[in-house]
Amino acid sequence: MPIGNLDVPIIGKNVVIAVLVQSHILFAAFIIGAVLIAATSEYLGMVTKQIYYERFARNLARFVVLLFASGAALAITFVLALVTLFPVFFSILQNVFFWVFLVEAFMFLGQIIIVYAWYNVWDKLAYRKSLHVVFGFIAGFFGLMAMTMIDAVASFMLTPAEVTSEASLVARSFLNQTMVPLNMHRFVGNFSYAGFLIAGWAGWRYLRTTREDDREYYDWMGHFGLLWGFGFLIIQPVIGYGYLKGIRESAPESFNTIMLGDKAWVFNLLVLWIAVLSMASTAYFVHKLRFAIEPMETLRKLAVGALGFTALFTVLNIIPADADLIPQIGLVFGQGEGTQIPLGSMYPWKYIGLIGLMLVGFFIVALYLRASATGFHWGRASRWSQYALMACAFFVVLTMVTMGYTRETARRVDNDPGYLINGCVKLDQQLVKEGCPTTPITEGAGG
Repeated sequence: MPIGNLDVPIIGKNVVIAVLVQSHILFAAFIIGAVLIAATSEYLGMVTKQIYYERFARNLARFVVLLFASGAALAITFVLALVTLFPVFFSILQNVFFWVFLVEAFMFLGQIIIVYAWYNVWDKLAYRKSLHVVFGFIAGFFGLMAMTMIDAVASFMLTPAEVTSEASLVARSFLNQTMVPLNMHRFVGNFSYAGFLIAGWAGWRYLRTTREDDREYYDWMGHFGLLWGFGFLIIQPVIGYGYLKGIRESAPESFNTIMLGDKAWVFNLLVLWIAVLSMASTAYFVHKLRFAIEPMETLRKLAVGALGFTALFTVLNIIPADADLIPQIGLVFGQGEGTQIPLGSMYPWKYIGLIGLMLVGFFIVALYLRASATGFHWGRASRWSQYALMACAFFVVLTMVTMGYTRETARRVDNDPGYLINGCVKLDQQLVKEGCPTTPITEGAGG
């Protein structure tokens, strides 16, 4: 059998790679975000002397240690599957990113060593807390560096740089047109994703526990996790806009695929998940203000108003541009693309919706932090508020999966043709032009 033609019966090799990558990202993104959140919580506990921060940090560190083996196993399985099923494609990536892969491997090894050391010496460094906190942040740094190396490869696959000389091969490939915005997007997204999952777990534990002290702790934990989740979510519209702008300028056909083509419905679905996250988070904040130690009725009324504006801006974001909703399953109304929906146009309504959602998000978080300064009566939250936290955890997973699919499907150019490396290597591992993308462009080089 020729190299590169090995396939997986029934489901196909594309599905195998997709499942392994998505599963690994769900683990890895949580681990990176959770390590830094736990280290920050430990630092806050050291500074404020509040026991919840220390308890939370240690429990989260323990969970990360338990989770690390599963995430690493998925990563190794994915690499083996990629080498086996796409050997030509992987050899091209190796040629371009050998040093990047090498650095990523050492960063991954460093993260493993420091994370386990950080957790195992928790008690031994109890009287040298500053040093122990540094261990946590170093572990987070190694994780971020490993993520940065992988983001360079992922962004290159969508927007490969035009290499003009051998000397610029590594630098221009690493710092391709979308590497920085993608890395920023994932950096912020890791905190938001981990925060929402922490809040959802806290909500579930709050409903199940019967001990009063545990109810108070899990109520606090839900509040703390949601601050991370929603607080970083509201930054994403600006970063996401920068990322999309980079795709539009360097790979316009890919941009059209996810924004105007047959896969535009995927992006609409992504905005729907974000709308649910925003509404559920804002509703939780409004509810929580009722239990502030110092009554703040004015702040709560302002928060109720912010909830109304959040609903308005989310509606603007999810209105489709035309009646051609999901053509792949026949979900089309009227004349399809010919039936335009005025409020669904990108300019100005989508911009108004995204900017408005971000500004209102900052406003509600500021109100909530103002109330947090005086504290809350913990353990009195309603059941529906905990269901809101669990809904956030569920929909943030959907958001992560949809974001990954949206980015990867952008290279399909409506599947005619589909690319592994955009404009260079097709899905069947055939090169579009000789030497692409490792050979520098020369005058007269053809495609």
